[in-house]
Amino acid sequence: MLIEKYKHHVFKVTYSVAKNQQEAEDLTQETFIKMVDALPSYQAQGFKTWLSRIAYHTAIDSYRKKKRRQEDLTSFDEPIFQVEQGSSAEAEMLKNSQKEKIREAIESMPVNFRDVVFRYYIQEKSYAEIAFDLNIAEKTVEMRLYRARKWMRQNWKEDDFS
Repeated sequence: MLIEKYKHHVFKVTYSVAKNQQEAEDLTQETFIKMVDALPSYQAQGFKTWLSRIAYHTAIDSYRKKKRRQEDLTSFDEPIFQVEQGSSAEAEMLKNSQKEKIREAIESMPVNFRDVVFRYYIQEKSYAEIAFDLNIAEKTVEMRLYRARKWMRQNWKEDDFS
């Protein structure tokens, strides 16, 4: 009886978040399942409001879960399979040797430049991500990268990496 009475209202609430009819229908069903589980905690004040809140939170949780799933699928640090067409063992060895030289050169930098350079160029992180990781301001990241580039021009030669 409760489901028949409130199904349209719950559907409207879930649809306002999901923006997809099929998903809103699924969320409506999930809301009523959660309602049955939560009935013992209902305190007899504004049933429609209480049910709306369950529907809204169910829809928001679903949205967050879907968003997190998309982020997880797109946030690999390195590709799982690296297949390079026409790459010989010699070319691969030279490439790995060059990468190792670059890593060693970065290790030889002053500490405050090293962390920022490694995260920006090797891990390909944004200024904001670096600032968050190092617990510093974005402007500080920008300034350290600027100074690190200046330091690299003064201390490194291109021949060091070939």
